[in-house]
Amino acid sequence: MSDYENSKKARRIASVIYLLIMAVIMTGTYFSQQQKEALRKEERESQVSAETPGVGVDAPEQD
Repeated sequence: MSDYENSKKARRIASVIYLLIMAVIMTGTYFSQQQKEALRKEERESQVSAETPGVGVDAPEQD
């Protein structure tokens, strides 16, 4: 193989490695964002239920 072909092969390998690293970073960022959104949703729901006790819960009736 000539020097040009060797360098071309090395560049291709480097570009594939770069793409794999970027894919891992992007996937991690996506999952992190989804986890944060789910946590925010849970916090909002718990705040709403704390502000309005007895709503949506079978509370015993008072006579």
